[in-house]
Amino acid sequence: MVTIIIAGVLFGVILQRSRVNTFDRIGGFAMMQDWTVPKVMLTAIAVSMVLLFVETQLGWAAFHVKPFLAGGVIGGGIVFGIGMAILGYCPGTLIVSVGEGALDALVGTIAGLIAGVVFVVLFPSIRVPLGPNLGKVQLLPHALLWGGLTVLAVAALLIWAAVKLDSFEA
Repeated sequence: MVTIIIAGVLFGVILQRSRVNTFDRIGGFAMMQDWTVPKVMLTAIAVSMVLLFVETQLGWAAFHVKPFLAGGVIGGGIVFGIGMAILGYCPGTLIVSVGEGALDALVGTIAGLIAGVVFVVLFPSIRVPLGPNLGKVQLLPHALLWGGLTVLAVAALLIWAAVKLDSFEA
């Protein structure tokens, strides 16, 4: 639990220091003028995938592919998009902004928590509209996906892409 809290705080510090929770950064990315947001995302994915690989190899974590519910993915994407359009934050940057004292982010966090409780309460009755369980969809076989060289190669590719975004012109 302590490790998770430390990792969360470090991630929050990185988000706050890179200012990806500000309108200028998020709006700049939406208008393809500021590449800080995708650079942070690519770097975070690369580091996370290497750390998850190490943790699973050491037996500290287990990797579970969740069942694919098409309606749930589409509905979740719509709710995420609505929240992003209204507040201008994604969930991670929302919490960083609460830590900075942003009142709109606090209201959004409270609304998100209430929505989460409503979802849990209503889940049994909305399970059917979420669509059938299509199983555990994977793009690559588990062994290939989690081979050490594959993880390092994909992580290196993501870091390279993050660095190259600086030279991209819209």
